[in-house]
Amino acid sequence: MSDGPATTPNETVDGSGNNAIDDEPTRHAARWGSVERSAEERSIKRRAHRKSRYGCKNCKTRRIKCDERKPECTNCRNRQVRCDYLPTALSQTASRTLSCESTASPSDAAPAPNALNVADAELMYYWTTSTCHTLSAQSAGATFWRTSVTEVGLAHAYVLHLLLAITALHLAHCRPTRRDEYVAHADKHYTAALPSVTSELSHINQGNCDAVLLSVQIICFITWARGPKPGEFLAFGVNGRSEWLIMFRGVRTTRESLDQGSFTRSLAPNLRAKTAPLRELKPPPDYKEPLVELLSYIKSNSVPSQLESNLCSHEVLLECYQNRHNGIDGEYHVVFAWLYKMQEGFLEALQRHDAVPLVLYAHFAVLMNDMETFWYMRGWTAHVLGGIWGILRDEDRVWIRWPMAVVGFIPP
Repeated sequence: MSDGPATTPNETVDGSGNNAIDDEPTRHAARWGSVERSAEERSIKRRAHRKSRYGCKNCKTRRIKCDERKPECTNCRNRQVRCDYLPTALSQTASRTLSCESTASPSDAAPAPNALNVADAELMYYWTTSTCHTLSAQSAGATFWRTSVTEVGLAHAYVLHLLLAITALHLAHCRPTRRDEYVAHADKHYTAALPSVTSELSHINQGNCDAVLLSVQIICFITWARGPKPGEFLAFGVNGRSEWLIMFRGVRTTRESLDQGSFTRSLAPNLRAKTAPLRELKPPPDYKEPLVELLSYIKSNSVPSQLESNLCSHEVLLECYQNRHNGIDGEYHVVFAWLYKMQEGFLEALQRHDAVPLVLYAHFAVLMNDMETFWYMRGWTAHVLGGIWGILRDEDRVWIRWPMAVVGFIPP
């Protein structure tokens, strides 16, 4: 009597006590099938690799592998673009430099001691080849900005920072897909320049007067280039005097602080230069009759204490129209001589939102509209007229219908 269960000749007992078929052909077929499946799996199995599931947007847009390095991936760093991993745009601009090649691994690489700031080099290149030409309607004026102003910038760092800031905003306008990156560069350079400009304004002398005058002019351009902002209408603001007007009036303060001969690199050359008149508009606006009607409105609606300044404002405005359309003006931005020459009493009334100064300002907007041929003035005319329309009462709005019709402004 055996200790285990009975078996047939073709059966064996496995380690668990269960019967197993001792069938050689069956075992051979099973082994052959396993070999075939293993070979097939090896032939179709792809090589394992690390997938980039959390890559930055730039790499995903370009459909390339992102190494997900922090604080910015290698692809964005090499292309000098803002990486999504950076906490702020300003931190990116401060950290972006091009280091020399190194044999060390990418994770251990560090900027070279003499690292080249490619972003600033790009801005300087476009300043001298493109942006400087947009600040003047004349080739001689563009040459002045490209050569004389650049030389002043090389001697005064804050001027150079402002030149790079206006260029960065120009690139932001021309390359909307990289707008945030270029605006960050503009903010960085503007922030670096402003403290020095403020300090120099309070200590102006023959050694720095050209740099200071050019700086406040460039800051005015930068404000235009940043585009219209709610509540800011250049000559006035919803909650008081606008920042732009304060800086614009700083041009006058700077010029009056010294005699004109002291500004040897900025003011004097432009005063001596003879430029061709601006191209006449065809047809030119019929401004004479509307300005006569405006004069009647001023006389009828001005309070006695403001009548003189309002009449002076109208006289200067008429002169600006005549200079523009009678072949005298050689630059578009000289129309801002109207605001430049305004008395403080008139500007204060404008900040109080008095009706007559606002109506006068609306008629000035027609001259300002000519400047919308420049990239940095786009949208400002409609914005200013919209601000004036929103403040005026219905009985005063009728007096700005002519400026609205000339520039094609439709109120909201």
